[in-house]
Amino acid sequence: MTEQERYVHGIVAQILAERVAQKLIERQKQALVVYTGSNMGIEPGLECLRMLRREEGFSYRVLLTRSAAKLLDVSAIRSALEPEELWIETPGDSPEALTVRYDTILVPAMTVNTAAHVAACMADTPAAAVILDGLMRGKNVIVAVDGCCPDNPERVRRGFHMTEALKNKLRENKNALRDYGAFLTTSDGLGETAKKAVLSFASAFGKQEPGIQAVSGAETAMQPTDRAKAAGQTAGRSEAAVQPANRSEPVIQAVNRQEGVIQPAGRPKPGAAVYQAKLEGRVFGGKHIKSYPDHAVILVPKGTLITQLVSDEARRRDIRIEIES
Repeated sequence: MTEQERYVHGIVAQILAERVAQKLIERQKQALVVYTGSNMGIEPGLECLRMLRREEGFSYRVLLTRSAAKLLDVSAIRSALEPEELWIETPGDSPEALTVRYDTILVPAMTVNTAAHVAACMADTPAAAVILDGLMRGKNVIVAVDGCCPDNPERVRRGFHMTEALKNKLRENKNALRDYGAFLTTSDGLGETAKKAVLSFASAFGKQEPGIQAVSGAETAMQPTDRAKAAGQTAGRSEAAVQPANRSEPVIQAVNRQEGVIQPAGRPKPGAAVYQAKLEGRVFGGKHIKSYPDHAVILVPKGTLITQLVSDEARRRDIRIEIES
């Protein structure tokens, strides 16, 4: 083969790869949405899904559990998502058939009960069966954990006062979803997490879809470990961002970055646990933030350097980092 023929062959191969990747991305945006019976974070999650439909071209089929249909405003869900189909309790096909057809499964409201069933690998309800089968098939399963996370301050405001042993058990269930390969997020991060899941899939084909931007250094904190390694992304479904190989963790100044996440010390969030960071030096990095629960307030000394990785992690897990005066 001549040099010119190799050049033409390379161009043709690149065009074909981009077209195949685009078709696969379009398939990823045909999502199955599963609502279980929690209303924690329901409105931000619904708005995220609405914006995905309007701005990113996502389309939906929706499954609600019986308890979700009683608790949530089904008409509002229909209006925001404009689903092609909406089922209550019993989907139009078997859970296995649905997960074969859909590569993206969105769970905007995960209950403690459903999280426990999936963590125990119990596919004894249609919702649990869809989620578990999706994980078993390596699908993009994106879960908003507001309703199943024991550290959500909303629980305190609603009168929940759990023992630490019970909190640990609920954390185990939530973390099991992560370990099984689910993308964990909060309801207001549902849209960005879904886009990044699609991005990770596109990156595996050497292409980034226009309009979906990577997040500095570590693309996202919510990819499954095996796919993340193949795509050069973070191992994020682990709820802790991991840097790509041979890349040091970028350091940024703490003040005036990620507004709303890193702030001067002030009045803590209602119901949030407050922790004093213990540092060996001046850098607060990924190894430090992993030890704190979701929704926490972390106090760091003045002059501390916060890594970009930590800023992204804090925003995703609703952690506020406060700079002591």
